[in-house]
This record gives sequence, C-alpha cells and structure tokens, in this order.
Amino acid sequence: MYRIQEEGRTKHHELGNIQTEVGGRKMTGKDMEKLCRDLLKEWCEALLRLQIKDIGDPRLHGALLCPACGKIHGRCFEAMYPFLCMAAWEKEEKWVAAAERLFTWAEHTVSQADGSFLNDIDSGWTGTTVFNIIQLADCLQFHEDLLSEKTRELWKQRLRQGAEFLCQFDALKDNNINYPVSNALALYECGLVLQEESYKRKAEELVQIAEAVLTEHGLLFGEGVPHEQKSPRDCRPVDIGYNVEETLPSLALYGHLKGDKEVLAAAERGLRAHLPFLLENGAWDNSFGTRNYKWSYWGSRTSDGCGLGYLLLADRNQDFALAAIKNLKLLKECSHDGLLAGGPHYRLAGQAACIHHTFTHAKVLAGITDRNLWREGKEEVRLPRQREEKIRYYPEIESWLVTKGSMTVTVTAYDWEYLPGGHASGGTLSLLHHEQAGTLLCAGMSQYTMKEPNNMQVPFRIRQECLSLRIEGKTDGILYSSLYEDCARISIEGDTITVSGVLKDINHKKAQGREQKYCFCYKLEENRLSIWAEFEEGTLICPVVSGADEPVAVSEHGNVLKIQKEHAAVTVESPNGLDLPYGMERIFNLVPGLQALRIQLYPHHGKIGLRISVC
Repeated sequence: MYRIQEEGRTKHHELGNIQTEVGGRKMTGKDMEKLCRDLLKEWCEALLRLQIKDIGDPRLHGALLCPACGKIHGRCFEAMYPFLCMAAWEKEEKWVAAAERLFTWAEHTVSQADGSFLNDIDSGWTGTTVFNIIQLADCLQFHEDLLSEKTRELWKQRLRQGAEFLCQFDALKDNNINYPVSNALALYECGLVLQEESYKRKAEELVQIAEAVLTEHGLLFGEGVPHEQKSPRDCRPVDIGYNVEETLPSLALYGHLKGDKEVLAAAERGLRAHLPFLLENGAWDNSFGTRNYKWSYWGSRTSDGCGLGYLLLADRNQDFALAAIKNLKLLKECSHDGLLAGGPHYRLAGQAACIHHTFTHAKVLAGITDRNLWREGKEEVRLPRQREEKIRYYPEIESWLVTKGSMTVTVTAYDWEYLPGGHASGGTLSLLHHEQAGTLLCAGMSQYTMKEPNNMQVPFRIRQECLSLRIEGKTDGILYSSLYEDCARISIEGDTITVSGVLKDINHKKAQGREQKYCFCYKLEENRLSIWAEFEEGTLICPVVSGADEPVAVSEHGNVLKIQKEHAAVTVESPNGLDLPYGMERIFNLVPGLQALRIQLYPHHGKIGLRISVC
C-alpha cells in the first residue's frame, strides 16, 4: 500500500456540587463549573470583540457583526443576558455597558411599536419575540442589581410591552411547537419579574399543549404544521434538534419555576425519550429531523442548547447530567477563536463560525451558572443508546436505531416532509457512529437550500455536496435518488436490515416509462458494517466522514482505503474497487458541518458490496 499524508452571577438556586464520571474519570462539580465558566468567558469575549462601537449611527452602534454572514443578526441583542452574567462574575463594568448598548441598538432597529421584536432588520417575522423576552426577563431576574434605577425601569417597561404583545399573539400556538411552549415560559417569567398574575395565567393556558404532543415513545412532535397532521406513513413532525435544545428545556424550566409536577413529569419523560438520539461524543442524531436543515451536529443552529433542561431535572434521572456534560464538552471542542462553529469540521473546511450559535448557546451557560447547576451523575460512561445492544423502532418517525458493540446506526424511511430535498428517506442508513472512531456515515440535507436565509450560512469556497449514502442516477437531465423514495419497504431479520424501493426525483416521482428499483442490505457487527446494494443503473455514493487533517492510504488496486482517526483506524473496502472522483479532496456540508471522502461504486451484474471496519 502507498500512503497519502494530509495536513492536516448574584441570585442563586443552590442545587449541588457533585460528581459525574465522563470519559472514564469523575468530573466533579468544580470541573463542570470550570468548563461552563471558561466556555462562557471565551464566547463572551469573542462577542464583545465583534460589538460595533464608536459609530454615530444608532442602527449600527451596539450591534454584533457576524464574520460568517457579513451582517447583523436581529437576535444578537440576546447576548445581553450572558454579558450581565459575566459582569456579575468578573465585576467589570464593561459587560454592563456592552449589554446596555445591545438593548439600545435593538430599540432603534428591531423593536416594534406593538411590543414585538423583528427576527431580523429585513424580516417581518416577530415570533422570535418569545426568546428575546425570555432573555430580557433573565437579565432582570438575576442581575437587576447591576443596573441603574433608570435602566432597570426602562427594561421592565420594555418587558411589559413584550409580554402584552405575546399575550395577544394567539397565532403563535399554531406555529412550530417550540413557539407556544417557549411563549408559556416567556410569559411566566414576565409574571414573576413584573409580579403580574395575568401573564402567569396565560402561560398556564399555553403550556397545556405540551402534554398532548408527546408520542407513545415520548418523542415531542409539532416541528411542522399542522401539529396533528400525519404523513402517508402515519409519521409525526419531529425534529430532535429543536426538541432537545428549545422546547423541552423551556418546558422543564417552566415546570421548575412554577413547581408544576405534571409539567415536570412531561418534561422528564420527553428528555428521557430523546436520550437514545444522543451519541457518545455529545452529538445529537438529527439525521432525519423535519428541520434538519438547521442541524449543527451538537444541536440546532438558532436554538439555545440542551444543557439547562437536562441539568434542571438531573435529580430525576442520573443519565441527564452525563448527557449535559458530554454535549457541553462537544460545544467546547467545536469552538474556535471564541466562537461556536456549526459543526466539527467548519474550521478544516475554511468556514467561518456564525455568531448566532454563540450568543444563543451562551444564554444556556449563563442560565446554568446563575442557578449553580453543577450536578450529579452516576458512574456510567455509556449513554443509553450505546449501553444496550438492541433495535429501537420509532413508528412516529419510521426510523430504526440499532446498536451492536461499539457501532450504532440509524436507518430511516421518514416521510413527514418540511421542505423538498430536506431530510433523507428511502431506507437510508442516515448515521453510522462508532465509540472510538466517531461518526463515519451521516445524512444531512439531501439538497442544501436556504430555507431560512437569515438563519443559514452560504458555503464559502468549498465543494459542498450531499453527505448521504445513496444510489442515484440521471434520466433526461433529472436526478433520481434513493433519498427521495417515500414508499420504501424495510424488514429486519437478526442483525440484517433489508430495504427495497424505487429511485425517485425530489418530488417523489418515478422516471417515466421505467422503474429503477433498488435494494439495500445492512449488516451491523461489533466493529463492522457491511452494505450490499442491488440496482441496474446509477451509482452508489458513499461519503465517508473524514476531516482533512486525517491521514489516508489507498491500496495499489484501489479496493481498500484506510483512514487514521485519532483513536482508531477505519477501513473501507469493496472487491470491485473504490472510485474517489476528487481524490483525497474532501467534500463538505454545512449540515451538520462535516467533511467526507466521496467514494463511488458501480454495480457488477446489478450488485455491489462494501464493508466499513474499525480497529
């Protein structure tokens, strides 16, 4: 073989200072506190450097400039809360001044006469007012003593205006489920800060929806409207990223603040049910989610984070603290130059980090810090997904999670479509993850489109391609793919999953006058995945996740490829050869921020096979 080397604050809720074992060692409460405080400081210092100052224009002065998007994000003033948390901790006036500049900027730009805030200066959407109001309430709940009397009263007045708007915004309950649940939290916090019972009563009315949108398995549905609408395969609109980073934490915090046992039980059930989608490295498997166009490996692009929700309820389930810590550690690993990138390989791919991830997730670190949530966990290294060798079937998302030894996979035929070309379907093996080697196969968007232009990045000077394992081919200039098959048939026998379907276009239509059938067989073993495919024409495309800094070796005959990971070696082999159309150049996709080697295979007598092994 020849080798190709590559370059690679002051009010507190005392909730304990205890121990969790992570990565084979115990993480004490002090360790966790240091992790959160260090990361919060790192992020806030970077955001402060990006604040526009000494400019006479009030529509610019005080805002945060995003280096990735070259613009000002309308929600950037949510950094007010983490800035005040830093002020309480470091006792430096610069943080208070920075928070006040953000508030003043927002009042000059995105603040509206009806009490709402625009999501962006060039956007008419005001639903995100719920998140703006939550952070403003947090500023006042925890840090009003840092503010002058004039500023404190000004902010309270603005909080009341926002609460009045949200009380009347009935249409919000018919939007994606994260909005009405977060609105319940927003209004309850306003009720506490402003001592207004009418806001609390409205919150109690809104939160009732949450218990009605948990499936039999405890998955939260409603990230897609109408909430109750089912797909042809009887699936519900579910998005793991939004559920664990926004809706369930809001539900948990509402229940915690109100002391509502029923709400807390629902939040606990939901958070527990989502744990099988958390990988050992702290990443969330949202390879099939309705809104996976915002999937960022550690969560979702514009939501807040899962840590606060899990830590609030960690006394109810010993896995919760472990889940929060592993995810927090991943956030740290994905941060570069003080900003949280949208995935592990952004830096390798030359992509700047959008500040939206940082200022939203900094709020969660501030919330954890202000509540002293340094929590306890059991001495169990593995999370639920990897702990049990079993097959988990979720009919509400028509997906299977299978674990064998150190390997775990997701296979999906999910057909609740939020947008054409969004998540994969067709019986796609949408995720392969190994405890030591990490994620090896990963389905992001089938076709990258800017569903939310203000909330998504444009790829910069990179070969951006679909990362999903798939069979595809063109007929009369139209792309037909296994990813778009919405009627795939799936069966499981022992350790083997068999899939059959027909190649379809992005609108789920077959080619005229022909039926391009395909079949996949996936066999999962302790450290190996075997894939067999049958199809008459087209190409089997298998992008294998690999950062550009990982050494790669290809055999002389081109049928074996080895990737040296940090803690393991990965081998990909096929008897009929592996075609690398771009050589060792990596492809990349912003969803979920991974690089990969594009490998192509062509059928021999209608069949092809490959094996991915880890040692």
